Amino acid sequence: MWSDLSEEFRSLSDMRLTKRISVAHYPANRGKNRYIDVLPFDDTRVQLNSSTTSRTSNDDYINASFIKATGDNRVATFISTQGPLVNTFEDFWEMIYQYQCPAIVMVTEFDSFKCDKYLPLRNGRGAYGKYDVAIMKTRTDNHQLWLRNVQSGKVHSVLHIEYPGWPDHGVPTNTGAVRQIWKRLHHIPTKHPIVVHCSAGIGRTGTYITIHTTIERILLGDKRSYDIVETVKNFRSQRPGMVQTEQQYKFCYRVIADELKDLLDSDH
Repeated sequence: MWSDLSEEFRSLSDMRLTKRISVAHYPANRGKNRYIDVLPFDDTRVQLNSSTTSRTSNDDYINASFIKATGDNRVATFISTQGPLVNTFEDFWEMIYQYQCPAIVMVTEFDSFKCDKYLPLRNGRGAYGKYDVAIMKTRTDNHQLWLRNVQSGKVHSVLHIEYPGWPDHGVPTNTGAVRQIWKRLHHIPTKHPIVVHCSAGIGRTGTYITIHTTIERILLGDKRSYDIVETVKNFRSQRPGMVQTEQQYKFCYRVIADELKDLLDSDH
């Protein structure tokens, strides 16, 4: 089986050669990209629609992409993004507020190279341009956040889930923590996109989104969801490099199988 999966992974193509990436290369946007080789496609990139204190009104760029597994709203939709840089903190919170994202899944750790600290962990409250962020509740692996638009006074509540133990380019030693994240998010209404990020927003991020959407589609009776190579191809057409390594691709199968086994066992 594993050799078949190796062959499947090798069959995946890099869509960067066939799809347009231009906005990410604009001089004003280059400094907003953590990695010069991980850039969003023009047709699926997230666009910011309002000016902030540090941006001009015609500057709508953030290194983030919309990811959809299906064309309907029965399955969760996602925004896949890089770990925020210090100079993109306000853009990041603008995106969360504008698209009313109910949750952020962080599958990396805070450090100056992989992901800058966009949460006010020291004081519990921070100002990011025209957004104030407050940590209202803290548990072992998650925070309940309160995001306030200073100009309008409106507040948006966000669940922030952290899994810093997922190694870059690799996979966890077991499937339990990833399945717990899915359980936390499964019941969230699908009206607004869930944000997932690692460092580049393609490897661990793509792996989690593949796992989450595939389990949901299987539970809905969508038989096309069994074809995980097609799912990853679809996601790579929306953001380059999704599911970065063969190990991550195989991990998708492991998590999905373990979760479905658990669900079947709990039904008996």
